[in-house]
Amino acid sequence: MVVDQVGPGGVLVSGADLTLSEKQKNEIVAAAVPGATVDTYAGQRVLRFRDQIILKAQITYLGIPHPIFKKRIQISRAWVNVAEQAQRDGLRVRFIGIYRYGETTLFADFDPATYIRRKANNSAAHVSTNDLYQAYVDGTFWRVDANGNRLTTVRSDLLRTHLLGEIAQVDPSVEVFRRFNAELFTDGWVHVLDAVNEMHAASWPDRFQSEWQGFYLEYRFDSFVRANGLDSLVRFQKEKRVGRFDADLVFPDGPYVSHYGDLKTSNIVKRESPGNDADAIRRCVNEYGKFWYVIYDHATTHARDTGGQVTVAWNRLRRSLGQLKTDYNDLSYSSKLKEAVSFRSMRILEVNPANFHVILDDFHQGVQVSGAERALKVIISKRNVDNFLIYSETL
Repeated sequence: MVVDQVGPGGVLVSGADLTLSEKQKNEIVAAAVPGATVDTYAGQRVLRFRDQIILKAQITYLGIPHPIFKKRIQISRAWVNVAEQAQRDGLRVRFIGIYRYGETTLFADFDPATYIRRKANNSAAHVSTNDLYQAYVDGTFWRVDANGNRLTTVRSDLLRTHLLGEIAQVDPSVEVFRRFNAELFTDGWVHVLDAVNEMHAASWPDRFQSEWQGFYLEYRFDSFVRANGLDSLVRFQKEKRVGRFDADLVFPDGPYVSHYGDLKTSNIVKRESPGNDADAIRRCVNEYGKFWYVIYDHATTHARDTGGQVTVAWNRLRRSLGQLKTDYNDLSYSSKLKEAVSFRSMRILEVNPANFHVILDDFHQGVQVSGAERALKVIISKRNVDNFLIYSETL
């Protein structure tokens, strides 16, 4: 089966998985972890490194009908038995996946805790092509998947250092959003009238737009970054520079730009969110190596479900502030207006050379009134986020 592989230089290539023998797997881990030795523990062949018990398996394609970026290791019941024995002996157990393709060697360190609780019986621990790519480029990478499993991918030259706990795994840009979430997620329900009044008091552009929740998120994030002096790490740009990328977020690198991103909202009941022009994302990835989508999911209540009183109040507020004509229908947009939202979770998705080919499901926006075709868009499909996800957080 030909699937996604991480080739020399971190370049995405297509190829079949290799098959590693038990001896080869031991040699690969031992070469990356000087001092590790092959041993038998709790009836299983393991590698021992200081106070750690290393169980290893090869990372391979998850199998048909899954997407070609999905990979896994098999975790047997025997591994759980070893982990339980190690815990009794005061040792730390590691579930290590070995990825080898050509000259590329990478590792995945799966936190055993979840699998021990499940009493795994030949279950799979999943990893995506993007997880491996991130480790190849940055040396080490970690995330928590949708099932709450923590996984860390590591380049071979850093595996020993990782096992010793000597690598700081904090991306300063991601830390900005973590701090912002600590504030935003405590808000509870945000009412449309409160949000519009708050944005109006700050003279925030687009404060009277119908889809107010996205602009309110922009306003809150921009205010947070400025108030906390974090704009050297992430900056929100409302006014786009002519000839540059139409992106909300700028990630500085001193006087230069490291990369760009977009801040978006999505209803948690939807399976996907609209993205940007595919060609613009392609150019951005080619120039900067990556593009980030920072997506906040929210629960929603609609004004139509409460008789339309909120819609009337919203339109009258806008009219009183000179935004509407005096004869404007007070119930206009009543079927679509969001009465309140509650931000519940967020994800950072990275588009890069290793995953651009599946760019989240291309979406053609259709035909304009003039008959001309609109630019090809992309869709951020929630069923494929594992191959783009670099950080997530849930209330």
